[in-house]
Amino acid sequence: MNPSRFFRFLILFVALWAILNLFSSNQKEKNNPKQTSDIVMLPTKAKFSQGSVVQLKITNNKEENLTPWADCPAEPLDVFMWDNGEWVQKQGNQSEYECNPKKTIAKGETEIIDYGNWNFELFNEIGKYKIVYQDGSKEFPAEFEIKSQSIFGQIWNGLFYKPVYNTLIFFASVLPGHNLGWAIVLLTILIKILLLGPNHKALKAQKALQKVQPELDKIKNKYKGDQQKIAQETMAVWKKHKVNPVGSCLPMLIQFPIMIALFYAVKVGLSPNNIHLLYAPLQGFDPSSVDSIFLGILDLTKINTFVLPLIVGGMQFLQMKLSFALKKNKKDKKSQTSAQANQMQTMNKMMTYTLPVMIAFFTATMPAAVGLYWGVSTIFGIGQQLYINKKHS
Repeated sequence: MNPSRFFRFLILFVALWAILNLFSSNQKEKNNPKQTSDIVMLPTKAKFSQGSVVQLKITNNKEENLTPWADCPAEPLDVFMWDNGEWVQKQGNQSEYECNPKKTIAKGETEIIDYGNWNFELFNEIGKYKIVYQDGSKEFPAEFEIKSQSIFGQIWNGLFYKPVYNTLIFFASVLPGHNLGWAIVLLTILIKILLLGPNHKALKAQKALQKVQPELDKIKNKYKGDQQKIAQETMAVWKKHKVNPVGSCLPMLIQFPIMIALFYAVKVGLSPNNIHLLYAPLQGFDPSSVDSIFLGILDLTKINTFVLPLIVGGMQFLQMKLSFALKKNKKDKKSQTSAQANQMQTMNKMMTYTLPVMIAFFTATMPAAVGLYWGVSTIFGIGQQLYINKKHS
């Protein structure tokens, strides 16, 4: 692995981790004064994009318990939409809603609720909404807006989220027990097969970069201080050996949006809220019937702090060791000064040990489903790396 490629990957990796953590937490309320009302009810966002899940945060400051699900099996609380200068109540058409009418919010506690099966039909129109909690003669409203989805959101849903989500649900629907873990394994294998060509070219490019590194070191020494000449000679070496340094990064760039889509599919896609995102042949399947327990021990919707990160980090370490397992001939060894050899060795060691630690940390902060995807993807990558090493040894 070329050092510059490592640092590009490092930057992209940190960006991915930041994006996933942004998805994993609810947006915090800003500039909200401290409220001392008996019931504090706030939307988790001031504005929701069309098609997203509407959630309410309810805090009980009363002496007795609250029962916001008392109307079960009707939708919880009353929903109004601002239409032609007045609030018009909206009602869901679903005949059933999986809720517990006896479930309560105890004194001093806070619960976040959503609208399950009714989310899309109640909040599919763009406009201003109000949800009201009726407590005797008192009303506690929560107002928010449904805004149109951005161009970026439409592209994201069309190219990444919906295909990944539907493929995952399809595999789960045809597997015995609708197991999420095996669905992720099949999804990963399918993606790796689709990316087989680009991945193979990337690994070849990585090996080619290693082979020409001695020539690049000679150029740096020969034209030390003349960056323009170094750049020209470097380009000439790449052209001579048909090396494309950017090509080794493309598969990794493709992986990132797939991982974000998988993360979001597992986080919110296993409830009835997203049924409207399923393609027509799958809309008869209930995503909530998917079994999220893999091999009877691993809950893929929750974070696994120790075991899975160690396994995934260990596999990444093995792949890194294999990626540097290129035999150097005597000519290559002589072409490098002792300082250059030591510098490359230090860089290789840093990458070999740093990247697996980063991957392990990443896995320990995300739902186990993302770690499982990365682990299966790494196993597939190890097989490809062994083939490339054998072919180019």
